[in-house]
Parts: sequence; C-alpha cells; structure tokens
Amino acid sequence: MMNTKERLKEYWDAVISNRIPPHAHFHKVEDEIKEHYSLLVWAWKSFLLPLIALYLILGIVFHNHILGSLFLSLLVFFYSNFLPDADVLVNRPENNERKSLWYELYFLLCLAPIFLFYVMKGRANPLYTEKPKPFHNFSAAIIWGAFLLIVSSLFWPDDTLKKLMLPLFGIAGFSFHLMVDGILNFFWMKNRPDTDRDKK
Repeated sequence: MMNTKERLKEYWDAVISNRIPPHAHFHKVEDEIKEHYSLLVWAWKSFLLPLIALYLILGIVFHNHILGSLFLSLLVFFYSNFLPDADVLVNRPENNERKSLWYELYFLLCLAPIFLFYVMKGRANPLYTEKPKPFHNFSAAIIWGAFLLIVSSLFWPDDTLKKLMLPLFGIAGFSFHLMVDGILNFFWMKNRPDTDRDKK
C-alpha cells in the first residue's frame, strides 16, 4: 500500500503538479480525501441509509424498479462529496489575467473529469477568479443539482421519481462536503466524529 502511495505521489509531482495551480499539492488532496472518507462512513449510517430507505419505499409505493438508478445515485453522492474541491484548479489573478466567465467556471464544476483530462493534455486554459473557493457554497450545489436534473431527464424522461432522486443525491453529497468544512451547519452534524480540522 505504501509503495502504491509513493508511486502515486511521484506521478503527481512529475506530471500533475506541472499542469495545475501550485497550491494543489499532493498532501492537500490526500488530507482532503482522508478527512472526507472517514466522515463518509459516519454519513452512511446517519444520512445515507435513511435516504436510501426513502427511495426504496417510494419505489415500492409507485411500483417502480429503482435498484439500477439507486446504484447510480449512490455513485453520484460519493462523487459529489469530493466535487467542491475541484475549485483547487482555479487560480487567483495576480498579473492582470482575464477573469474567467461564469460558464467557464461551471464547466469545470459540471464536467470536472473532462476538464481535468484537458489539463493533463496541456490543452485547458487556466481559470481565474477573485472569489476564494468558488465552489464552496450552496449556490454551486444548486447549479450542480440543476445539471444533474438535466442529465436525469435525458436518462428517464418519463420517470419523475428517478428524475428527481439523482439530483437530490447529488446535492446531498455536495452539501455534505460543505457541512464537513463548516460552511453549512445542521443540528445532526454535532454528532459527527471529530476530524483533524476540528482539533486545530
């Protein structure tokens, strides 16, 4: 496991660090993954299971086969939980660089894997904004949910339940990240396990 980690770090330093903003160091990404992974275990019991139960009950009530869409929704939840940190690819303008337009920033938000692919190929234009952590807010979660609603409408145009649950899981995963970071606060988050950030 340690050898795999070292190889990944070497790859990150040799390839990725040359193409992304210098503040996106390997150890920062590693720390974020560790922190959110440990809390995902807690979220599974206190948040995801009730949401899954609700989805299954609604599927039974409406005689809807939802197992396939439930699996996809869970994948979207876990992916969305890490998505706000995509703004690590956005720079602060320091030498009068052109500020990126809103749709350029939200292209990164909605299609992060595609953008990262072009970053790795050296074909992506740098993004700049004065706003710190532009995706660490609930407005970004709503925009992400709207994008997922469009996607789910293409997959299930005649199935309202599946159409709505995919963006719901996506917004839930995105919002959970914001709650871990202390940007959103709900009463049941008081019972979450402590993280290294809480101890600082």
